[in-house]
Amino acid sequence: MTSYNNALVQEVFGNLSIDKTRLPSSGLTAIGVPSFVAEWLLDKIVPGFGALTSLELEKVSAFVKKAFPRKDDRNEIIFDLTQGEVRKLIALVQVRVKLEQGTGEIPEPFARIPVLNLSDCTIPLSLIERNKMLLRQGVWGKISLAMQPDGKVEVMDLDPFQCSTVDLESYAERRAKFTTEQWRDLLFCSIGFNPDHPSYTTEAKTWVLARLLPLVESNFHIMELAPKGTGKSFVFENISSKVALISGGKVTPAQLFINGKTKEVGLLGRHDVVVLDEVQSLSFDNPDEVIGPLKNYLASGRYNRAGFQDIASDCSLVMLANIDLDEYLRPRNEEHLVADLPKFLAETAFLDRFAGIIPGWKIPKFQREMMASQVGLKMDFFGEALLTLRQDNRFFSYVQRHIKFDKSATVRDQNAILKAAAGFLKILYPHLELTLMDFQRDCLDPARKLRQAIRGSLYYLDDEFSQFGREIYAEVK
Repeated sequence: MTSYNNALVQEVFGNLSIDKTRLPSSGLTAIGVPSFVAEWLLDKIVPGFGALTSLELEKVSAFVKKAFPRKDDRNEIIFDLTQGEVRKLIALVQVRVKLEQGTGEIPEPFARIPVLNLSDCTIPLSLIERNKMLLRQGVWGKISLAMQPDGKVEVMDLDPFQCSTVDLESYAERRAKFTTEQWRDLLFCSIGFNPDHPSYTTEAKTWVLARLLPLVESNFHIMELAPKGTGKSFVFENISSKVALISGGKVTPAQLFINGKTKEVGLLGRHDVVVLDEVQSLSFDNPDEVIGPLKNYLASGRYNRAGFQDIASDCSLVMLANIDLDEYLRPRNEEHLVADLPKFLAETAFLDRFAGIIPGWKIPKFQREMMASQVGLKMDFFGEALLTLRQDNRFFSYVQRHIKFDKSATVRDQNAILKAAAGFLKILYPHLELTLMDFQRDCLDPARKLRQAIRGSLYYLDDEFSQFGREIYAEVK
């Protein structure tokens, strides 16, 4: 076991890296600021190493008080605007276009600032042109607000936070300076976990990093089943604004697909990854209106609702659910893993469309000392690097050349394993320098295990799958 090399990370990644002890001591995440914004801010306001000093904390607190609005600040901010003040704030801004038929006018886009419950602000077209992400999931940034003579709030200016583009060639060159173990630990630390903690074995790290597969692979749909407290949703909440998390409760077709009243495209059409958390308590008002289009989407990457054109999307869907374990810390229903989840998940046609199930019971429960305390990559840079890797086809070509299936694998099994293996390859070997043994151990084996968990349930549920046998075989060629 090699100990973590902070100096190497700093030397190779420079200002794209940050000491991960800065964030927990800042209190920023406690007030709802996602890590990818908070780390960017800390580096701007109080660059440095180690936990924040009392003086640095004071500086951050003063900044937060001034720049981060809370919901109950709304009236005060509106009052200041009516007095002719320009207010500068840090918030998420989204832009929408209302389509109203028959008016004969070209609709004006309008901006929304969810934290202030402002939904009809004007915004210059030049700002939208420069920041097209406003039209999708929105952009975190420093915004300047003013009031126009007609009483409408205007977003006058926007200084976006998110890392805009990542040079994959440079990212790959930097990866080459690390061993595989060092790189795995760097990624593990970057998403907020302590790679030196003895409970995190190489296998546990593999399954934690499998959470990144939906970011590097488009239309990659996966589940994670685990007991409470393994940190399932942590990475998704903090890595990028292009990832949307819906927690438990009810999910509506308008939310997911398209809103019939406003014609607004739903989460699956606007984000790169949509995560349904607490799936065990998920319910739908009208299940058929959700399950039908969802099944169609999982198979084809397209969906529609009555009266609307098909919408194509490369969004990955992730489902996270809590399950019970037995006294040996194994799932109670190991043969049929989704037994205790909502009925629609146990429908074979639905389940078969998922690439795999992450065995969250093999990830230790999260405790305070498992939090990263080393130097890792800044979350906004790391999230963007992963999402940029989606566009690179070299990894899928490599995987196709080097995996051989026998008749035990259905077409869906093959596609799922190829995509998952390509995803692990992007995460661990973005420079594509590896041996076939490395590929088998770090990419093919975990990819096959992910899909095997789906096959196990399908085999249990439906005799049709018994012709293929219980096990899927795949080998390196």
